[in-house]
Amino acid sequence: MVYKPELENLVKTYGKFWCTWQTDRGDPLPLGAPALMMSPQAVNLGMVNPELVQRRDQKYGISTPDLKEARLEIPESEWTNPNADYWKQNGKGFAIDVVPAEMKLRAPFP
Repeated sequence: MVYKPELENLVKTYGKFWCTWQTDRGDPLPLGAPALMMSPQAVNLGMVNPELVQRRDQKYGISTPDLKEARLEIPESEWTNPNADYWKQNGKGFAIDVVPAEMKLRAPFP
């Protein structure tokens, strides 16, 4: 009930999002540069190892088949931005560097 509205919004992002808190890496707080992450899509690109999914399900008492069934009613995005896979088409992407910056109490007004 809580996550479905979020998934309905997330499905429009074509499975990409900026991550600042990589809990899978063990980050206790948002650390480091944001990373553009991609979730598995309907095609096999980026598919998760089934053994890892099974171990996750067992550890947390999750049923992947039940999750899939509950999410069937969430419609896929009707349109995908043609630049969404720029990295695949061109073999290039973007990198974000973390640099120290002076924090100002008030931003300058244009």
